[in-house]
Amino acid sequence: MSPPTIHRRIVLVAGAPGSGKSTLARPLAAALSMPLLSKDMIKEAITDALGPGDGSIGASRPAGAAAMEVLWTLAAHAPCAVLEANFRPGCAYERDRMAALGAGIVEVHCECGAEEAARRFAARARRGAQHAAHPMTELPAALLAEYASPMDVGPLIRVDTRQPVDIAALAPRVAATFTKG
Repeated sequence: MSPPTIHRRIVLVAGAPGSGKSTLARPLAAALSMPLLSKDMIKEAITDALGPGDGSIGASRPAGAAAMEVLWTLAAHAPCAVLEANFRPGCAYERDRMAALGAGIVEVHCECGAEEAARRFAARARRGAQHAAHPMTELPAALLAEYASPMDVGPLIRVDTRQPVDIAALAPRVAATFTKG
C-alpha cells in the first residue's frame, strides 16, 4: 500500500534576515501559482493600521507576533501557500504550528552567509528602504545565528542567494518535491 497523497502543500521560504527571502518568495509563489503569505507584509499592514508606536524595536514586536499568528491562521485554511518569514529552527512553538498545518511542507532555505546577510540588512536600513514596522538597522551575530539553520520539517532545497536565483529552474524542483513523497 502506498502512502496517502498529501493534498495540502506549503512551501516555506526561510533563512536569516537579509538572506533574500522576500526577493525569492514573490516570483516563486507566482511561478508555483500559490498565494504568498509573508510575515513582513502582514506586519506592515498591521503597523499601517495601528501606527508604529514609538518606533522602537520593543514597539514593533507585538505587531510581529500578531503577523505570525495571522500567517499561521491563513496557512491553516489554505490548500496551498508559500510562507515567507524568519522561521526559527530552535522554536518549538513554530515547529508545532508547522506540524499542525497537516500539509506537505517543502523548505526553500535562502543562504548567503552571515556577513552578507548583515551587510544587506544594514544597506537596506541606510537606504531608508525599510517600513516603519522594521526599526532595526543592524543584525547582531547572535540574531543571525538564530535563523541560520533550516527548519528540517520536510524536504529541503538550499538556495545560494549571493547570485540571482533562476526561478524558472527552482519552481519545477519545488513542485517535483511534492510528488516524490
